[in-house]
Amino acid sequence: MLNFMLTLVIIWSITLMTLNHPLSMGLVLLMQTFMVAMIMGYIMESFFFSYIIIMIMMSGALVLFIYMSSVASNEKFNTPMKNIIMMTSLFILIYFVLKTTKCETIIINNLMSIENMSLMKIFNSMTSMITMMIIMYLLMTMIVVSNNAKVSEGPLRMKK
Repeated sequence: MLNFMLTLVIIWSITLMTLNHPLSMGLVLLMQTFMVAMIMGYIMESFFFSYIIIMIMMSGALVLFIYMSSVASNEKFNTPMKNIIMMTSLFILIYFVLKTTKCETIIINNLMSIENMSLMKIFNSMTSMITMMIIMYLLMTMIVVSNNAKVSEGPLRMKK
């Protein structure tokens, strides 16, 4: 299962470099984020940080989607057949390479060192004051930006 997820992450990274439409790039970036969050939750055995990453990326992608749909022209997605064939063959190649290298044993051996790099250190009692200050700063920034955006002005591109 982990091999398949790692393969998808590699494929989507390569696919992102070949795309030229901003909405398709955003979709690939969301899929990449979802896979990285799944891998992180699988390795850390806790999906709390994965959930936070997905929520942050979804909110940012929603803002970008609204901006791009109001500014970008209504052009169609063109996916050449050679890109589809290249991505399919690349997917199969990477999957078999990861399948033969026993990537899961490498990750299982590194699980002991993951405890030393735990993200839970952010929320311990020593750093709780700084964490709360950052949360309050981000909340106030969000409120100020929301108040500065005028709803009455409408979209960026007006209809003709």
